[in-house]
Amino acid sequence: MRYILRSIKICFMISILLFSLFASFAIINPKSNIVSAIDPLVQYDSIVALEFADSSALNTPIHPLGGVRNVDIKVTYISTVPDIFKTPPGKYILFGFFKFVFLAPVHLKIENIPDWCTASIAPPDIIFDAFGEGSELERKVTLQVAVNKQSTALFPFTLQVKATGDSPDKHIKAPPEVSLPIAITPGYVPLISTDPGATIKKTSPGEPVSWDIKISNNGNGEALVRARIINIPEGWVVSVNPQTIVPSLADGELNEKVMSLTALPPLNIGYYNENVMLEIELTPEFSSPGTGASANLTKGESIYLTLAIQLRGFSMPGFEFLFLISGVLIFIIIKKHKMSKKK
Repeated sequence: MRYILRSIKICFMISILLFSLFASFAIINPKSNIVSAIDPLVQYDSIVALEFADSSALNTPIHPLGGVRNVDIKVTYISTVPDIFKTPPGKYILFGFFKFVFLAPVHLKIENIPDWCTASIAPPDIIFDAFGEGSELERKVTLQVAVNKQSTALFPFTLQVKATGDSPDKHIKAPPEVSLPIAITPGYVPLISTDPGATIKKTSPGEPVSWDIKISNNGNGEALVRARIINIPEGWVVSVNPQTIVPSLADGELNEKVMSLTALPPLNIGYYNENVMLEIELTPEFSSPGTGASANLTKGESIYLTLAIQLRGFSMPGFEFLFLISGVLIFIIIKKHKMSKKK
């Protein structure tokens, strides 16, 4: 009996000694009240990586009137905690007995957004299991980008997607900030409007009629406007500036230019009383060279302008001299007749 009591006493003293030894090394985390047997100076790194899940969405310019462009981005979380401390008993030694979940939040944001662009990322916050494996440490987020007409056509611009993370435990450092550059290129908006001043004008045979047509560039880049007369009436001579370069407000310039059109009616013998319709095709395209864009990205839809001419009057080509001589003779005869009456 005495031997049993002595054994119990020895075990009790050993237990007290071990507990005291453990307590002398133990540290209390004030935030989580978790007891850890390892000094918090023992820390491991964590890393967040950003990369494109699919970059093909950025291969073509983003059209200002084409809605939102989606870009998929892969976010990866990695910690350098050795595997021996990720499972018991090593886990208890490093992190204590009462912590079971190690959550690593990662926050995403977009920087360097210009006024002519809207951009968002979804979801903006991701939570990883710091001790996860494989695909558990990868997430896909979607960047949504749209541009408006105030952007400069086919001029590349770079956004920055940045990621920051929180520490899941005092023994795991927060990951350093990382960024992923997103190069976007606004597309070209070929929008033009015309103002001829008057759509109907009057003339007589042999008398030219002209228009100064004001062209306004409402797009987001300098426009080269090509003009073509679709229907030239028989006997008429019609000329127009074949091309006119119109600046853009996006470039900080006045977005108006004047294109001249002249129509010369026929001069044949006869009386004219007809209405003539001229139809002009105007096609805008991006004028700045060296963009590397294909023609279908820089050429806009054609617009059409219809002008009317009222042609009225007689035409007697070749008889003008005869009419002059006849008029002089008639004048002389009338004058002599008046003089004879006076006598």
